[in-house]
Amino acid sequence: MSKDTAITEVISKSELAKVSSSKSRINVPFNLAHWKGLDDESVDQLAWFHQHALESDLNWKQCEQALNYSQTTIWRALKGEYTGDLTKVIDAIRSYRGIIAERTSIKHAAFRETRITRLVTGGLSYALANNSITRITGESRMGKTASAKYWRDQNNHGRTVFVTAPAYGGGKALLKEIATCLGINKNISTTQMHDAILRAFNANRMLIVDEAHRLLPNDYRSNPVLVEILRDIHDRTGCGLALLTTERFNRSMEKSTYQYEQILGRIGMPVQLPRELIWQDIKPIADQYVTGTPTDLQSELLKIANSPGRLGILCEILKFASRIAEKTKTDLNADSIRTAIKTRRQMMGEVQYAKK
Repeated sequence: MSKDTAITEVISKSELAKVSSSKSRINVPFNLAHWKGLDDESVDQLAWFHQHALESDLNWKQCEQALNYSQTTIWRALKGEYTGDLTKVIDAIRSYRGIIAERTSIKHAAFRETRITRLVTGGLSYALANNSITRITGESRMGKTASAKYWRDQNNHGRTVFVTAPAYGGGKALLKEIATCLGINKNISTTQMHDAILRAFNANRMLIVDEAHRLLPNDYRSNPVLVEILRDIHDRTGCGLALLTTERFNRSMEKSTYQYEQILGRIGMPVQLPRELIWQDIKPIADQYVTGTPTDLQSELLKIANSPGRLGILCEILKFASRIAEKTKTDLNADSIRTAIKTRRQMMGEVQYAKK
């Protein structure tokens, strides 16, 4: 039975209208001002659940099942309008949070930290601790996104917002991406959306923007409006900001006639991922599939990791090798990986062309 004390309360029609159907996504914009006056620990719990519900795309029914409270009570708690015993709601969140933490540890059981991961997470931690900006630069499929999401899951105390810069659509599209992650109505005006986003950040929060090279205009003579939007959010709220990008971002800034001193002066920790990987960089990944990798196979895997596609292709080949071993009912070993590499090359035509 639900612990909801709101059952005995008189709920006005206008309040009920604010709560959407149980199958819809929660519709409460993330706003730190909702919990003004609460102690830090209570704010931490409420903020965590709110951001978790948004990122996990939970609907009201799932929120009810998670906390064993009605959606009306949850709605009021997130809006800072609950008049019942809020400590019990927070206790329910704390209990649910422990379950999610355990699930997350299982989810990341196969995740292996590498030098790349440590560089990315180090930059993110620095930006959050110092309320500054970090620019993390590396080639495509080097593990920037996976490492950043790993850091987010490990540090998401209702603090971290992860968005991907839109491929098109200008400033409004960028604001919509951020608004979606914060439960803010995307159909309001750009000014209203921007104001709502500002209310969702403070010095204890972090905004991570992936594919940040999309933020720069194609015309080098144009002002980088999207970059300025992010800088404005950072400046006015004090939140940490991370830009995950490729070398194209740096090259575009160098060619532009626009002066970037405002954004560059705020980058306290520019992180440059290594262009040339060594075996120790990929060993933790390979060890998930087979230990004691022979020297000749190490060279093969390292060559793949330093080719276009980088760690993304390496992981695909290792997964393919696992599938081959499963289909042939053999143990996954170095031979399975060699077969996967050879098969991929044959499918790409490399073996046949090499013979001619």
